[in-house]
Amino acid sequence: MKCPICQADLPEGAKFCPQCGAKVAESEEINPALLDLITQYERRLSQDPKDTATRFNLSLTYIQLKQWGAAIQHLELVCQQEPDFPDAWYLLAVAYHNIGQRERAQELLSEFVHRFPDHPKVAELRRKKLEGVDTAYPKSPKLLSMKEGAKDESVS
Repeated sequence: MKCPICQADLPEGAKFCPQCGAKVAESEEINPALLDLITQYERRLSQDPKDTATRFNLSLTYIQLKQWGAAIQHLELVCQQEPDFPDAWYLLAVAYHNIGQRERAQELLSEFVHRFPDHPKVAELRRKKLEGVDTAYPKSPKLLSMKEGAKDESVS
């Protein structure tokens, strides 16, 4: 079996990739409607690679499929092409957290808080400060925990 993120060979029964730390999930049946969306978004991007809205929507689709590596690739490009896209920065941090790269996730979350101090997600992170987490300069992976199936409500 191969890691879905870095393609490293996985030992039998591995729950995490020894190479990149990504969580190795059991395969689930994939919703064909999501696969159709991916095809549509990729077609649009082949015509206009700088279409950040389409690229962001593609990354959201990959997130729904828990294909974190693909989501990261597209979110990185969205953040490069449109640095003032707060939801892309936030979800990029979440995606890195989900593949086990906590340090990178914390760096991105710090950048998110710094760039977008008035974003609703920043206010939510600051409320978590009451739980003993410093959000002025995030250092705790607690900030990145999301309930399974939770979606960023600020994105439609």
